Amino acid sequence: PVAALTRPKASQAEPREAAAPHTPAELATRLDQLLAAPALADTRVAILVRDLATGKTLYARAEDDALNPASNVKLLTTAAALALLGPAHRYETRLLARRDQLDGDTLRGELYLRGGGDPALTTGDLYELAGELRARGIRHVTGGITVDATRFARDGLPPGFDQKDEFASYRAPVGAATVNFNTFVVRVAPGKAAGQAPRVSVDPAVPSVTVDASGARTTEGRRRKLTVAPAPRDDGTVHLVITGEIGEGARMASYRYPVADPSRYAGEVLRLVLRQRGVRVDRRSIRRGKARGRTLASHRSASLGELVRWINKHSNNFMAEQVLLTLDPEDGATFERALARAGAWLAQQGVAGSGLRHGNGSGLYDTNRVTPRHLVTLLSRVHEDFRLAPDFEASLAIGGVDGTMRKRLKDAPQAAGWSRVKTGTLDGVSALSGYAGALGRRPLVFSILVNDLPRRRLREARTIQDAVLATLVAYAGATAPGATKPPSAAATGP
Repeated sequence: PVAALTRPKASQAEPREAAAPHTPAELATRLDQLLAAPALADTRVAILVRDLATGKTLYARAEDDALNPASNVKLLTTAAALALLGPAHRYETRLLARRDQLDGDTLRGELYLRGGGDPALTTGDLYELAGELRARGIRHVTGGITVDATRFARDGLPPGFDQKDEFASYRAPVGAATVNFNTFVVRVAPGKAAGQAPRVSVDPAVPSVTVDASGARTTEGRRRKLTVAPAPRDDGTVHLVITGEIGEGARMASYRYPVADPSRYAGEVLRLVLRQRGVRVDRRSIRRGKARGRTLASHRSASLGELVRWINKHSNNFMAEQVLLTLDPEDGATFERALARAGAWLAQQGVAGSGLRHGNGSGLYDTNRVTPRHLVTLLSRVHEDFRLAPDFEASLAIGGVDGTMRKRLKDAPQAAGWSRVKTGTLDGVSALSGYAGALGRRPLVFSILVNDLPRRRLREARTIQDAVLATLVAYAGATAPGATKPPSAAATGP
């Protein structure tokens, strides 16, 4: 949906049954009232609001407190990436082989898969690479597949991800040669009749992922009560045990999990799609090594300007960590060097010191510390940089419209479409930062960080944040050029 190109009236961009604030004092009073809600009692709340039209601070509370920002850290990661790599940056994945081993339709040796750190490579992209190989006339690889993932120092979990042992798709490991966000999908459908085992499939179907569903049964009715017990192993494989029941009329269940060995997984998926394309690969096992030879096929990702939309609108942790690692320009990239380079750029923007800790790219777990002043400073500087602002701001969720904000602002629907924001949620943490605007004026930039939040209060805290956002949108509309002022605010003659 695209917001209509008309300035929202004060009554059309605010919480219900409340007049829009027309002065900074009215705005401060309204925000004081919202933040005094019982749901925020005993929590740590830090907030800063700045008007880019005047450069003045409209509201501040504990704005220099360094708190856990959750996924608001992705603002730091993506802004630094757009600045240091450029919005047009693309990641390249290549298939290579030695020229002297090409013999007619046969490659008598290794086929190399060289990963470039692409955060969005999928099975379909590898399928296209396999198609290019077949178009060259190659039908048989007498050796096997060697994966070159040396663009990064290693495959594995990003910093801070070891704080919790969660087997979840949002906690996938990174690697230079990766596919499908380093995750796979298991689908469980009812069997043909009650009493039979359910039908189970793995997508993509690779040897390193196995499933045992012998403890599950199809039953009558529509009930679905399944339990999946994942068991990653030390050898880079994943084994799933599925128990429980699924009714004959039940909908198919779908589960997404992280892989254990990114390079092996990428090689296995490539081998699978090569077979589907009619290219036989003799050796089943996947090796690791440095790519040799000339490029036979290549795939270039979407531009970074497009990729950051997935990171910020949908808060994709895996993509954020992959992009962060590529800020280290050398092969063997490490998080330490990537974070140092990002930190140097952030310092140039005035985002430094005062408790700032940029520990990973995604904001997962207790790894980062940021103040509202850091975030407002960053958002303000990026807005002023024409090279970055279009792609960066387009990557943010539109309040009440898409991404992680699609189902929010329900209590203030008139405010939908007038903000660009990044959400953030962890246990005990809720964050919201971005821009609130109106037609004909520069936006407000803001950051609200809430820590020490009881889980039962999360929904209420989000509602309060949404009310704050709607109030900022209302203020922006009421103070835009040409907006109607209430009689009490009208200028009087001499």
